[in-house]
Amino acid sequence: MSELYVDLAVLSDIAGELDLAADGLDGLAGSVPGGVDAGPMTAVINVMLAQVTDSAANVSESLTASAALVRLCRRYYQQADADADAGLSEIREAMEG
Repeated sequence: MSELYVDLAVLSDIAGELDLAADGLDGLAGSVPGGVDAGPMTAVINVMLAQVTDSAANVSESLTASAALVRLCRRYYQQADADADAGLSEIREAMEG
């Protein structure tokens, strides 16, 4: 069985970067033009802009959800480390006593 080591600080950093990316996309929402005058292509351009905006919102939501899951995994790893450490302390006490 191979060992697995997870650095809790790295997991926190990953979650933070995912949140920053989501915030960056959310910050672009105000820069999308409300309507474009493209003559006979106005409707097509507006539909395309709406699709891009919807897709960006979906990506932002996914990034936020991913950050939350990384934080949850961090808590699980932290708890597993604490449980393992407690188990080792009990073994040490039993061996010494």
